Amino acid sequence: MKDFKLDAGAIAPELPVQPTAVTGDLFANLRKEEKEVVCLGQTFPNDAARRAHFTALLAEKLKDPEFRKIEGFPIGKDEDILALSDPPYFCACPNPWLGDIIKEWEAAKPKRKGKYEREPFAADVSEGKNDPIYNAHSYHTKVPHRPSCGTFSTTPNLATLCLTGSAEPA
Repeated sequence: MKDFKLDAGAIAPELPVQPTAVTGDLFANLRKEEKEVVCLGQTFPNDAARRAHFTALLAEKLKDPEFRKIEGFPIGKDEDILALSDPPYFCACPNPWLGDIIKEWEAAKPKRKGKYEREPFAADVSEGKNDPIYNAHSYHTKVPHRPSCGTFSTTPNLATLCLTGSAEPA
């Protein structure tokens, strides 16, 4: 049996990463860059320093018996929880920084001009099921596409809202 060799350049030539082997580290080249990282208002020389700082804080938090009483706390060793975590963004236990992350995210969002008001869309959505697009696949609970098309054409910025999460024009 021949050895399988992955050629990342042939798959995605625009990526600067070349794997060392099939089981090697695909992101080794990206991790070599030492860039300053800002996280929750604190500046770190690189991502490894950020991770070490917040991992140490999480290790201290794991020693608190009240923290372990939170519903949904995993049953496991502290070392395993820390190994699976990338604090403060992801914790394999209830995230003690979640409130801080949400505050930072809310502060970064652009402020709205005025009050947001929009009437709910209400229209008759009964539509026949004999359209060629509808008949292409036989899934009995699907919704005919024509009522959805009408919703997009009559509601301003709805397509933008569905694609970007913001009703503001691009």
